Amino acid sequence: MKDSSRASRHAYHAPIREAAAARTRLEIVCAAKQLFEDRGWAATTVRSIALAAGVSPKTVEAAFGTKAALLEAAVAYAIRGDLDPRPVAQRETIARIERAPDAATMLTLHAAHLRGVHERSARIAFAVEQAAPADPIAAERWRQMNSNRAAAIEWATETLLQLPGRRRGLRRKDVRAFFWVALDWATYRTLTEQARLTPGRYEAWLRRYYAANFLEP
Repeated sequence: MKDSSRASRHAYHAPIREAAAARTRLEIVCAAKQLFEDRGWAATTVRSIALAAGVSPKTVEAAFGTKAALLEAAVAYAIRGDLDPRPVAQRETIARIERAPDAATMLTLHAAHLRGVHERSARIAFAVEQAAPADPIAAERWRQMNSNRAAAIEWATETLLQLPGRRRGLRRKDVRAFFWVALDWATYRTLTEQARLTPGRYEAWLRRYYAANFLEP
């Protein structure tokens, strides 16, 4: 009976420990993201991330290993919006875009998706881009981010060109170019920081941009 009781207590406490560990990981990643954005890649240390997260440096190292792994986790969190390891391409948001019955619906959903991604990730993308010329770790992360962006542009291009309601005569290379502008973090930063658009008005601007370039008048 005693052994059975211990096993029951262990089974009961395991999910609690897992939930606590998940919360700690999230707090560390959020702290890392904020510091990379505010201080930049070079000036951010594992110790400063631990302090901001309210944990010890050993806890950070045990959870993520290295500062490079923290950067990777922070970027992934910014783009995905959570710590779920599934790529964006496997998310329901993308599935809804792929199920769109026509080009106008697809582009409306895509604009909303981009707003969320850029709202979370534009600042850390800037930090990585600024650090890339001088640091090989940041350079590799920036290369991977752009590779992922190129894949997303190719997917958006092919998805749009298969749908009814798109502008007649669209050339694939032009569609790609328009999406490069839309998926550029600098476009979001310029419109929200310089043009002073709110995220909601940025999304509305993106819908108008899509309509003007991709849909029949």
